[in-house]
Amino acid sequence: MPTTQKLHSLIQGDKLFVKLMLIGIAVIASIWILEEYFNVILSYDRYGYFITIVVAAFCLVLAHFLKQVNTAKVLLFFYMSLYLISLTILSFISSANSGDIYTFASTLQWLPMLYLVAFLFLSVKQAVFCTIGIYALLVGLLILPYLGFIHVESTALKALSLNIILSHAVYIFCMFGVIKLKQNQKEFQLKAIQMEQAANNDGLLGIGNRRLLQAELNSRVAKHSPFSLLLIDIDFFKAINDIHGHLVGDDTLREITQCMNDNLRPHDVLGRWGGEEFLIIANGAVFDSALTLAERLRYAVENHAFSTVGKVTVSIGVAQFRPNTPLSQTFAEADKALYRAKNAGRNQVVAA
Repeated sequence: MPTTQKLHSLIQGDKLFVKLMLIGIAVIASIWILEEYFNVILSYDRYGYFITIVVAAFCLVLAHFLKQVNTAKVLLFFYMSLYLISLTILSFISSANSGDIYTFASTLQWLPMLYLVAFLFLSVKQAVFCTIGIYALLVGLLILPYLGFIHVESTALKALSLNIILSHAVYIFCMFGVIKLKQNQKEFQLKAIQMEQAANNDGLLGIGNRRLLQAELNSRVAKHSPFSLLLIDIDFFKAINDIHGHLVGDDTLREITQCMNDNLRPHDVLGRWGGEEFLIIANGAVFDSALTLAERLRYAVENHAFSTVGKVTVSIGVAQFRPNTPLSQTFAEADKALYRAKNAGRNQVVAA
């Protein structure tokens, strides 16, 4: 994935975490108020809700203000795991003794949040290990009555235990499925990016090809962006191939490409138009600046010491795009200017 896409993905993930923190604090506070109102809250839940809100608020500060997002994610996950697993054990023992399964059932409905948080905020490998570990603990707890370690009279609690074991297995299976789909989607996106890059780039020189240049030109014309065209031809390139061979010719093309790249301005676009011809889309409305750029490129190539062939020169035709005129006309003007440069002895810049 390109660096800009990675950065965008990280920023979006950080924003999601902060939003989830805010929502989580609001939800926990609402549950606390409701259970107090209906008088179904247990004493340890009062402490638990308060501590959970404090931890979530601390993680929010870490992520949003101190920019320690990864630390906040790990801290939140391990706190939630410790809290919910402890609460599950306490509520199960309480339900086994009293026969009231409300607290146990209400705890279990929140336990799958651990699986979700693990896959959202941890690496896939860490999430898999944590999820399997949590599920194994849960299964171990719920089968204790069947092994005779805990006496449970309530058939509803026994039935609920089996239901939970099965339903949580389905949750985890679905979570693995979602992660697999997400991984496949990323792979498809990466392949699409690679195919797009391959379609738009010259395999030999690593610069844009005719397809990319045409797309860039169409975009600039649609946006009415001012630009000029520099059509560049390597002088006597056929002789280089005939005398030194095509491998040396390829090396010469690479050196010329690097030489021109080193002398471009930030917003200029260089591409291979075909064969030994290059096209530069020179940004800006001032035609003189395009001529100055062309002369700088011509001079740089002329004075570059090529590794095998010695001296190489280029001829350049320059034309400025004018609004309300066809793009093909600008190309024709640049091509005619290049033709005049070659007929005038090569190694020179000619303006349309």
